[in-house]
Amino acid sequence: MRSVSTLAAPPWMAAAMAVGFAACASACVSPTLPLPPPDAPVIVPGTDADHVELRAACDGAQPNAILIIINTNPEVANDLAISGSRASSCGSWDATVYAHSNDTLQITQTVGDQASTAVLVTVQ
Repeated sequence: MRSVSTLAAPPWMAAAMAVGFAACASACVSPTLPLPPPDAPVIVPGTDADHVELRAACDGAQPNAILIIINTNPEVANDLAISGSRASSCGSWDATVYAHSNDTLQITQTVGDQASTAVLVTVQ
């Protein structure tokens, strides 16, 4: 008859595996942090009196985020009130936006299925 030998794990290994499993299980059920809003961009005059240029340096948004810019002025036509951009791999972005002095721009970023709260900036 053949003999089969088995190796027994040391008792501490079972305890370590149990702790690791518990940590993994609790991490899976803990909520993820919300996506932060992008940093407020620098606003400079655009190519004409009806537009401004928004610019954000690296880390101004999450890398490769989609930025949505809404001019909240109700007098602005719907097709002109919405703009957008895509952040670079370092989080920099720029956009040309239809806006005039005192218009408020609502800027959010989206990464995957998460959307941030808005940052509000006023055109000077």
